Amino acid sequence: MNTIERIMVVIDANEDFSNASDGLPIELRKALRLIKDKDSAEIKLISVGYERYLSHGFRSIGYDYTMLRKEYCDRLTQTMEELVAGLRDDGYKISCEVGWAHPRYEMIVKMALEFRTDILIQHCRAYAKLGHHHLTHESWELVRHCPIPLLLVKDADWGDPIVMMAAVDPMHSHHKPLRLDNQIIEAADSLSKQIGGEFHIVHAYAETARPFAAAGAIKEEHENAFRELMSGYDFDASHLHLIDETPIDALQHYGEQISSDMLVMGAISRSRISEALVGSTAETVLDYVKTDILILKPAVSD
Repeated sequence: MNTIERIMVVIDANEDFSNASDGLPIELRKALRLIKDKDSAEIKLISVGYERYLSHGFRSIGYDYTMLRKEYCDRLTQTMEELVAGLRDDGYKISCEVGWAHPRYEMIVKMALEFRTDILIQHCRAYAKLGHHHLTHESWELVRHCPIPLLLVKDADWGDPIVMMAAVDPMHSHHKPLRLDNQIIEAADSLSKQIGGEFHIVHAYAETARPFAAAGAIKEEHENAFRELMSGYDFDASHLHLIDETPIDALQHYGEQISSDMLVMGAISRSRISEALVGSTAETVLDYVKTDILILKPAVSD
């Protein structure tokens, strides 16, 4: 992952952002913090609308659904133009586009590839009563199908400096491609330098998962694998963490300990002949870790 210069942000233009102190949705506010140089960075906001009752397949009598759909998209466009106007005045290179599609994620991926974005950002809203960020179907489909680095943001603002965790698995479980851990580490390193943040590299294992192994054998295996992975880098040892907990518990507990703002992790395919699916650990982390999550995917060939 190179320097981020082209950023695409998915906006739900039906939302009301007036309660925000700056009038901006949090996903856009965080996108602006990724920009190091306004002159070299470009932002594109997209909003993809769809309502079944306005689709061609919805049958009713007495309404001009083509006109109603145009009015719907015009309202989205107006909201988007209002968002970009003030930022243009502040010197940002920013544009917006509204689309109409079902399923939405297919057009979002298409737009992202056409824009050649370095990162795609989408907001994950919490289930209000639990404060829990279950991923929507659309977010899951983006995780599965988007080949571009995908940042899923939650509701909390980032600290200053931004603190990140890079989650690695040097044991290469679930057939993780050899270079994905390196990709995760290098992305976190590059991003931390760009935004002036810091990052920690975390590998979690649970010795109790293999109760019949010789005492200390599991720890030794993971220590050796982690040491081998990190041998090609020169990071401060205080930022390298081998944790004897399940991955989900380790990422939650250590993330809270260091007040992490973002988790950088990989998503992989379980099958080379089916569509890309995230691994079981990733599925749990995506739904339950409270920090923002930057998802990286290796090239997958059928």
